[in-house]
Amino acid sequence: MIAPGSRLLALALVGALVVAACGSSDDGAGGTTTTTDAASPSTTAAAASEPVTVAELFDPDALAAEVTEVDCTLENGSTTSCHRLVVASIPGTVDPGPFCPPTVDSDEGGIFTWDGDDPGLYALDASFWSLMDQQGYSFADADGSLHIADPADAAPGQDSCLEATPDDSYTLAVLLPTAPEDLDEPTDLGTVSQVGLALDGVTIFGDAPSGTSGAIPALDPCGGHVDPSGYYHWHFGATSIQSNLDAAGVPRECGEPQDEDAIFGVAFDGYAIYGPHHDGTDPTDLDECSGHVATTAELGEVYHYHLTDQSPNLPSCRVGATAQDKLSSPDNDAVSLPDTGGPGGAGGAPPGGPPAP
Repeated sequence: MIAPGSRLLALALVGALVVAACGSSDDGAGGTTTTTDAASPSTTAAAASEPVTVAELFDPDALAAEVTEVDCTLENGSTTSCHRLVVASIPGTVDPGPFCPPTVDSDEGGIFTWDGDDPGLYALDASFWSLMDQQGYSFADADGSLHIADPADAAPGQDSCLEATPDDSYTLAVLLPTAPEDLDEPTDLGTVSQVGLALDGVTIFGDAPSGTSGAIPALDPCGGHVDPSGYYHWHFGATSIQSNLDAAGVPRECGEPQDEDAIFGVAFDGYAIYGPHHDGTDPTDLDECSGHVATTAELGEVYHYHLTDQSPNLPSCRVGATAQDKLSSPDNDAVSLPDTGGPGGAGGAPPGGPPAP
């Protein structure tokens, strides 16, 4: 396992660059507005000789406001500064769906990671619904029409494919530490843990809830879906999910560009998340959280995570401290933001409803 001191040493340069490389001005609300050159992820990746800042990593089309630097408190009690990013609940950088197919025989549906009997990654197609029948579930009527329900309206006791209603009327605010601080012990990232923010502005959560309760929260072929509160989020690293689909024999195609070496996003502890490969091969020195210190095209030599070959393919734990209120909504007090990943979380299942997928 990489020593914590090595991670902090590798991140020191990045923290300095955040201040030096960005112009700033008082935003009038106690924060500092961080200005960037609005470079696209592909442009910043090409500039391998000049590390960039966290603010410059994100697709400018994904941001609903200028990135600011604000005072924040981490879950370990440390007071520090954080990048504050504001993104749309349904970013215009993605095209969600399809999710639940109309019938059990349709090939127009998405995917799901089933963890009951015969666990694995499946397409929501005729063979999957047949497997469900064999295990005693009943997701369809006699004519093959699938029981599709919004999680808020799902009938108790009825096996249903869940497909929430999107709501693009609000924003989400994300806090990312400008200089990551390691915890004494890693924090597990379990079901619906708040993992981080993808460069396309989509929030990243841990594994979707199990369907063994008779409710399948369908994912689209890129591994995302809509929360009961209406915002779209990832349950997979979408930029390398095709390798997972192909390995599982799932006949689905993700429309997101696939690059197993590319940076996918930034975890809520401030460390970047890259694809499963490093320079075209599987890294052999990863720690228990699928991370290591190595040279990256964007950030130089820093600690960072890698996506995995498992399904779902996200890191199973994080090493750093996250900000209190790391994920919130400035304009929707009713939004549900569940988190099983430690004391920095907030939110939970909607009142009276099933677990929030």
